[in-house]
Amino acid sequence: MPDGHSLLNLARLAAAQLLRVVPGSTALRLKRDLRDAAWLSEADAVVVSFPKSGRTFVRAMLARLYQRRFGIDERGLLEFVTLRHAPEETPRVLFTHAGDAMRRAEQIRVTPSDYAGKKLVLLARHPADIAVSRYHHLKHRSRDKTRQRLADQPLESFIWTNEGGIPSITAFLNQFVALPGVTIIRYEDFLADPRKSLKIMAQAIGMRTDTKDIADAVEFGSLANLKKLERERYFTSSRLQRTRKGDAQSGKVRSGKTDGYRAELSAEAAERIDDYLRDQLDARLGYSGA
Repeated sequence: MPDGHSLLNLARLAAAQLLRVVPGSTALRLKRDLRDAAWLSEADAVVVSFPKSGRTFVRAMLARLYQRRFGIDERGLLEFVTLRHAPEETPRVLFTHAGDAMRRAEQIRVTPSDYAGKKLVLLARHPADIAVSRYHHLKHRSRDKTRQRLADQPLESFIWTNEGGIPSITAFLNQFVALPGVTIIRYEDFLADPRKSLKIMAQAIGMRTDTKDIADAVEFGSLANLKKLERERYFTSSRLQRTRKGDAQSGKVRSGKTDGYRAELSAEAAERIDDYLRDQLDARLGYSGA
């Protein structure tokens, strides 16, 4: 007979399924929260990131490792529903945003006990680059009208929006970097040295690899190859598919730049960001000295 914890998870998953037919941003947020809460208890490892932190790029590399090591189809990009039924020796890694991006800074509350006993990885990215990437995502990929309207403003004001702007991103990163035992891996480091970064991530989630595994996964997950595979509709996961056929702007894979916010914002706007992060962002992330 299922115990109380299992019954709670079943109830969460059932409620999440029911919410799939309910339109609107609030229903979407509740569905994801319920689903992730249920799956979190089953996970061996958790990779947490704020939306638009380069997770899909990293996830594709890790999916390739899982195919080489455990025979799990890389095209599904490690959906947790697949990993739940994988062989016992397979690390069950949950990729999560730990809540919706449409939250004010004061609404973001991380509960340390939720991650107790889990191998925890924080995939970080410069908050300004996250905000700029999110702006383009909402304009070109989002199907949610509320989120689309949020991006219907100048970029320089959008990045400071109360609903997932730089203050929210900063609050999110600060709370996760403070959790005991967390492994911090930056998107920028994945771009600069993907082999080293992927090896660190594999070790952090409890996965054994060799140099051939890492080299193959890095080649597979290169931005150039992912763009090619996205055009060819190689992946079964919607995470790497264009939302509008023939529209390159609606693709998931973009430029993969670091400090790209400086090219899209005025010098004054970039300076304001740098000053804010210097004062507010945890220095352990390595961004506040910009």
